[in-house]
Amino acid sequence: MKYTDKNFFMEDFHVEKLDNFIERAAGKRKLDIVAMIDGDEGFGKTGLSIISCYYLSQKTGREFSLDNIFFDPEEFITFINSTRKQIIIWDEAALGGLASGWASKIQQLLIQTLMTCRSRQHIIFFNCPKFYRLNQYFVGDRAWGLFHVYSRDGLNAGKMTYYKKDTIERMLNLWQTKRLKPYKIYCNKMLRGGFVDAFNTGIIDEDEYEKKKDFYTQKLLTMFKKKQDNKKINVLKYKVAKMKGLETSEKAKEVGVSYETMRRWGLLLEKYPKLLEN
Repeated sequence: MKYTDKNFFMEDFHVEKLDNFIERAAGKRKLDIVAMIDGDEGFGKTGLSIISCYYLSQKTGREFSLDNIFFDPEEFITFINSTRKQIIIWDEAALGGLASGWASKIQQLLIQTLMTCRSRQHIIFFNCPKFYRLNQYFVGDRAWGLFHVYSRDGLNAGKMTYYKKDTIERMLNLWQTKRLKPYKIYCNKMLRGGFVDAFNTGIIDEDEYEKKKDFYTQKLLTMFKKKQDNKKINVLKYKVAKMKGLETSEKAKEVGVSYETMRRWGLLLEKYPKLLEN
């Protein structure tokens, strides 16, 4: 079908699923929607989420702009907890350069928020590389649907397929038990089609989007580096405190800190059990 406001094409099943989201979020039970969009980098996750959110905005009267797209977890969480009935995109694109452990901690923050925000009736799109690598809570408990973007030739973007909630659970089980990528196995031809490049529609300015993503990518990388630097300093403190041949008071005097400070350095491994792990 043609979506007349911006005159761009949307598949009938795409519109149908978004309308289902609206119905659920507008119901008397005051429920929210968390939908996932996954796929390899460059194949259109952000574009599909923008197209979807724009449609939802036009149908519901809820606002949608670049301000509704988040990379920074603190801003995302604050926005969710301080508003109601918003259309929101969480875009994991900014996490690509981070270590998996740090990214997992961010996911834990998001989980804590999603566990308490159902009654706010938000519609949230969660963009990620592979849905089955997310925390179980996102996939098994909160995801209402999954749009998977892909490319037929490995070069051109703009293809997608949709999976409903019960199918996602079977797909996750297949990955967990047999380590098989489940997309083709559970693909429904009736829920497969194309989508347009959102940045060609004028909904969101691509340059402004990239600036916002780059800003938060650098911010997150800086936070990660600072955390790593702090760990190195704590390792050094601990090793100094555990040096043999000198009493605690002597080591404190040589380093120029108090006896109590040196004693605390010696207890750092108790406070951070993984301190000496690489």
